[in-house]
Amino acid sequence: MRPFLLSLMVPALCLAQAPSISVDQPHFDFGKLYGDAKAVHRFKVSNKGNAALNISRLNPSCGCTSTVIGQWTLNPGQSTEVEATFNPVGFRGPVHKSIQVVSNDPANPTVDLTFEAEVLREIMPSSEAVFLQDVQRTSPRKVSVRLVSGNGKPVHVTDARSPGAPYLSCSVRPEGNDAWVDILLEGTKIPASRQSGTDAVVVKTDNPRAAVINVTVQWELRASVVAEPGRVAWVEPAGKEQRSKVVLKQVDGKPFRILSARTTNPVLRVEGGGKGASSRHDLQVVLSANAKAGMYSEKILVTTDSPDQPEVEIRVAASLR
Repeated sequence: MRPFLLSLMVPALCLAQAPSISVDQPHFDFGKLYGDAKAVHRFKVSNKGNAALNISRLNPSCGCTSTVIGQWTLNPGQSTEVEATFNPVGFRGPVHKSIQVVSNDPANPTVDLTFEAEVLREIMPSSEAVFLQDVQRTSPRKVSVRLVSGNGKPVHVTDARSPGAPYLSCSVRPEGNDAWVDILLEGTKIPASRQSGTDAVVVKTDNPRAAVINVTVQWELRASVVAEPGRVAWVEPAGKEQRSKVVLKQVDGKPFRILSARTTNPVLRVEGGGKGASSRHDLQVVLSANAKAGMYSEKILVTTDSPDQPEVEIRVAASLR
């Protein structure tokens, strides 16, 4: 009986010898942080077991870094610290992050250390990107961005403009400690060939911690004259004239005139333009029989007298064999 009892006790003793990871406070709240000040907290990690605890690695989530301060191997009863550093640059509002501690604790091989913070900025824009869609070229459109004071002091804007975009203008109006930046898009100043774009409005303040604030403006003009189809394509043998019908329509039914039609290749021409005003114009896109074999990717630019749509683009593709 004794050898049998001893054989049962030895495995039981071996199983009892194991490390046990323990964290005093696995969660920490940094509270309110400004966007340019790094924050550091140390979590206390202990070995409550009766065998050596080996910390093999730390897996931080994005936006923070971590390291073990002291020992990576803890004997029973020993402790160390895991230092978490959070860089709030690029964050705004409530933030929740974690660090995964991986060890040889058989019962709990991964432990999550978590922290939270509310990231504030000295000046907080209500939006860093604005969208202006379905804009009529002849009707200016305005959008406003509020610059919210994050420190209780008035926001003073020293300059606001969009370099390289003469069709965007800015004005500033205060409201309490905040300031509004009104951005005006004037479609009549947009080049006739452009129907959409993305520009940056640069706002400057007298606050050294928020000296420059960038606001992205995405805009798209409403198409008042459309081409149906907007793309012509041929896959044909060379040496034969190709024709396709394209209809230009005014979406509101208003009459307009076609003033000219320019092509990017002399083997292309447009027939049917130059007539009187109408809400619909039937055109013929013609590829000359002189076009040689090969691949073609061209454009036709039709100029109209419509103030909302001075230019219409038609794409042309051909594969001649």
